[in-house]
Amino acid sequence: MLALFFILFIVSCFFCFTYENRVIPFVVLIGFLQDPARKLISGEPVYMTILVGVLLGFAVLRKLLIQPKSLNAPFVDWSHSISQPMTIYLLLLGIQFAHALLRYGSVMVPALGSIFYLAPLIAISVGYSQFPRLQAMRFFLILFSILAIIVAVTVLMSYNGIESQLLGEVGSGLVIYDQGTVLKAYSGIMRSSEIASWHMGACVCFLIILLIDRNSFSSTAITAGLITLLVSAIVLTGRRKMIAQIFVFSVFYLPLLRFYQGRLSAGFFSGIAIAVTLLWFASEVFFSGSSTSTFDLYLQRGSSVFGDATGRFEQLGIGSIGWAIQRFGFFGGGLGVAAQGAQHFGGALASGAAEGGLGKIVSELGVLALFIGAWLIYAIGSYLNQCIKLVARHLPLRLPLIVGVFCFIIANLPTFIVASQVYGDVFVLLVIGLLFGFLFATPKQVIAELKQRELAAKAT
Repeated sequence: MLALFFILFIVSCFFCFTYENRVIPFVVLIGFLQDPARKLISGEPVYMTILVGVLLGFAVLRKLLIQPKSLNAPFVDWSHSISQPMTIYLLLLGIQFAHALLRYGSVMVPALGSIFYLAPLIAISVGYSQFPRLQAMRFFLILFSILAIIVAVTVLMSYNGIESQLLGEVGSGLVIYDQGTVLKAYSGIMRSSEIASWHMGACVCFLIILLIDRNSFSSTAITAGLITLLVSAIVLTGRRKMIAQIFVFSVFYLPLLRFYQGRLSAGFFSGIAIAVTLLWFASEVFFSGSSTSTFDLYLQRGSSVFGDATGRFEQLGIGSIGWAIQRFGFFGGGLGVAAQGAQHFGGALASGAAEGGLGKIVSELGVLALFIGAWLIYAIGSYLNQCIKLVARHLPLRLPLIVGVFCFIIANLPTFIVASQVYGDVFVLLVIGLLFGFLFATPKQVIAELKQRELAAKAT
């Protein structure tokens, strides 16, 4: 089985380097398969987690050799309002790279720290050319969802006592002390419960997008069943924040979709309020039972995410900034001080501050990075707003897809603020970068689809 994985990896590298539009399926496949393959190797080597990044490396190498200008195409096409904060952001990364290099005397510390900041940008460049049509995103969402559902099945298999070398977390695993007892965090074929939970949470959001985009009533029951399966598996990972991420996505998706469709009304918000009230009442009744089965304990833990949200945001969100400043000062400690794996080279010194995303950024880049980041987020948000309005004017039927992807990215922000560890995973960073690449390519996608329709009209 391990030999088959490496054969697939070599073939994937070949196709990513040889064919311009064959990157996405191989990135998704290797991204999901590299974790179970790692478990089959003695010592469970860490390098297995970056194999998916190697594929993107081959795609970038092809661009450099054949069409070097296409590498920065998404950045050139951006408006001037984005290029300014992006330039300052990259300059700050360069300064903090040099800072860490001089401070720790090892290039590995800043190199590992750079992955978090640069991997999404590389994925944006690749993703910009991988989605020639708006509907091309459907294939990505479907393929990702199929593999994430398999992960959910393996989590449930682990919970039901099925043992295999492919199941279980890498290393000693995570033990959760909650609900007055000890709960095991199940990860299925993924290397950690955190990673498994993020993929399954993303899948729930993607299934909702696919359902709304196709607007097929016959698919509702199937989608509801799959979402129930996925949420059950997420609960068994013990990672409550992914439930909150799904909630944030759902809260933003329908209102924003109706807004861009020009159909937002007071009646819509009244319906949403009633639905939320009914869901809250149903959850209170459901979770207030006296059953003490193991799964009910996981459900009780999962349901506590909203009650603990404010405290976690204050402690791990805003509070992590204070920890970072106390440890490294206003100018930060350089790239890598909060990076996973940097402890082997003298870095990863941020400890508690690194758990919160804001604390991680301040630890490595300093307080100035928060202002630059806010500026960059505002500029990108303004640009994407224009892109979505462009779709609304010319291709309104495509709105559910592009608004859904946009809302999924928004939903990751609060998760990152309170828990940044999962965003140290290369595959997670690349997925987010590819989604951004899809959004940034919207203008050329709209033009291409309008031309295609014009040609079809002339042909008839």
